[in-house]
Amino acid sequence: MNNDIQLDVRGLPPPEPMERVLELLPQINNGEKRLRMLIDREPLPLFRILESEQFEYSIRKQPDYSYEVIIWKKA
Repeated sequence: MNNDIQLDVRGLPPPEPMERVLELLPQINNGEKRLRMLIDREPLPLFRILESEQFEYSIRKQPDYSYEVIIWKKA
């Protein structure tokens, strides 16, 4: 069963993608739910916030040059 929260912020101007991610972070539980975000650019400022808030992430460049970022709460 896939409990990932899907968030597609491609095409949205800054700072809207970051605002949307930050609104959803409280819904991410330890190991139960992750956030899967699709975005046009590498969200470098977001990574610093995630690390300071005890979240981990992985990032993968997509064939269309967008990025897939998976975010989860540190155990």
